[in-house]
Amino acid sequence: MDARRHAVIGYGRLARALVPALRAAGEAVAVGRRHPGEGESTPAAAAAGADWVWLTVPDDHLAAAAAALPWRAGQLALHCSGATPLAALAPAPAAAGFHPLKLLAGDAGLAGACVGIEAGAAHRPPLQALALRLGLVPLALPSPMDAAARAAYHAAANLAASGVLAVLAEAGALWAAAGLAPGEALAALLPLARGALDTAAARGLAGAVSGPIARGDAGVLARHVGALAAAGLPDDLLLALGRRQLALAEAAGRLDAAQAAALRAVLSGG
Repeated sequence: MDARRHAVIGYGRLARALVPALRAAGEAVAVGRRHPGEGESTPAAAAAGADWVWLTVPDDHLAAAAAALPWRAGQLALHCSGATPLAALAPAPAAAGFHPLKLLAGDAGLAGACVGIEAGAAHRPPLQALALRLGLVPLALPSPMDAAARAAYHAAANLAASGVLAVLAEAGALWAAAGLAPGEALAALLPLARGALDTAAARGLAGAVSGPIARGDAGVLARHVGALAAAGLPDDLLLALGRRQLALAEAAGRLDAAQAAALRAVLSGG
């Protein structure tokens, strides 16, 4: 393996996972910050000695950060953003994207996640090799990936992450409406969410659908809708999610025509 020097510009949550992972893999890493701490450099100094320069600043600052660095021939600029096209790194001689699909809460490391890699033919193989050495699963993104595709890809990732929290918040509101202790809702409901995800991993999305929609029980579903009205809660989220669950249940062949029609009538919101 050829020796490669890295500079990581910025030191937020992602960099705090990336830098130790690179070093643990035997890579030489310099950290560049506007206000360097002990053992760190300014962004320009760190980048000047690097082969690969990682810009881990917020998305809105990527273009300015790239424009401010003293690039030289042969360097590769990388960002770890899911939403920003590589055009933001245009001042660099070459650019690539390396986006770990993982929530970096607390001290969570990178290992075990997929990583979306957008790169040209020359840089894709070494980035894929690095991903494997970091314990990541390489995922090839289209290259070039335009702004619309980037937005759709990032929206998908965000919906799978924080979108789940909105569903749990809705479930918690219904829990409280049932007269149960609100402080107990999350502990009681999280195992159900985890169980659904584990089942989806084993059986696929359509095979994991459960509850009244999977059973064709329109009467129970109607009572769910009524519970929202009784609690003074909007029913838009439950109805929208129900329609999508119905499509999954139909795809799995779980329902006959009469059951599907009865569920669809409840979910019409009329």
